Amino acid sequence: MLTTAELTAMRATQAEALPDSGTITRATLSSDGAGGQSEGWDTSATVSCRLGRLGQSGEERAIAERLAAVTPFVVTVPTGTDIRPEDRIAIGGRTFEVVAVLATGVWETALRVAVTEVE
Repeated sequence: MLTTAELTAMRATQAEALPDSGTITRATLSSDGAGGQSEGWDTSATVSCRLGRLGQSGEERAIAERLAAVTPFVVTVPTGTDIRPEDRIAIGGRTFEVVAVLATGVWETALRVAVTEVE
């Protein structure tokens, strides 16, 4: 069993391995003044993070009725970060859409999310 102190120390070590900064944005709807709504993106948080590839190669997906290669990535953020599927995270001039928040456990030292690049 890990003690609270051991888990805290492991999380601190993990945080030292998050060299990048990411801005998490969340979709919002606002009135367009003509009875409709327009979508915007509001900043939810800025967090330390690490970007990496998820797997070895891209996969094909239907996008706009055409097959396109999509390379999956994983972003690691501090444990407890409020990040949800369909949020976006901008890292180093690139924007990624969150596809899934990967399963966590009791001894989580960081949170990992599967993302794809928004082009």
